[in-house]
Amino acid sequence: MAKESFQYRETESLFQQLEDVSQRSSVSRGQAFEDFLHAVVCSLGHPRMEEEYLDMIARHTDGPKGERGCDKLAEMFGQLVAIMDRTRQDVLGDLFQGAITYGERGQFMTPEPVCQMMARLNLPVEDTGLEGRRTVNDPCCGSGRMLTASAELQPHWHFIGQDIDLRCVRMTAINLALRNHYGHVVWGNTLAVEAKLIYETGRLQLWGNAIRKVGRLPVPDREAQLVDVTPPSNADRPEAAESVDGPQANSEPPSRQLRLF
Repeated sequence: MAKESFQYRETESLFQQLEDVSQRSSVSRGQAFEDFLHAVVCSLGHPRMEEEYLDMIARHTDGPKGERGCDKLAEMFGQLVAIMDRTRQDVLGDLFQGAITYGERGQFMTPEPVCQMMARLNLPVEDTGLEGRRTVNDPCCGSGRMLTASAELQPHWHFIGQDIDLRCVRMTAINLALRNHYGHVVWGNTLAVEAKLIYETGRLQLWGNAIRKVGRLPVPDREAQLVDVTPPSNADRPEAAESVDGPQANSEPPSRQLRLF
């Protein structure tokens, strides 16, 4: 097995706790990580996801109280919140890449400074507030780094993430929920317009839950922006009135596509 490698030093302590869960509950490291993500989502979705939580946590309840896997999962959750509050770093994505997948199937997380640069290149820097809310979509969201980088600039916008990997969907939901950002995270193949599961974050309900399951994505409350991409006909060109024997006869029609090469 490849050696673990982390970008953030805080991830190492989270990894040691994950290994402890794996040993105490006699499950693989990958299973322990999936159960940890599931436990956190269910905790943030309490009480609506209580039955789901109890079904999952059953394999972590063997042993004396205080030494069970479920006890360590609770400690791990507390440590995750403390690290994120202190550093604002995506330690979940770092742990996922550095100790679970090792880049399997090309699952390398975009470095957070690159995400921040891309957000600044594409979004207004000044906070537009609720009145100027727009939607940001990442069709292959991973752990949600592109969305959280966008939220640093525009915290009031609507963030949508989609991914075919349920682990990534739950990481993104956790990262948005713990930062109290309004968004939706969809489990499914984006290219096939698939939605097996949708989590909504950032709207605290009467029960106090920060994550909930919903049946659909909300329709944007603004008109779609229509862009005319029809190429102009020769009759619309000023030079069309000139003689076909002139120098313009063999020229290409003006293009509305930016030339890159």
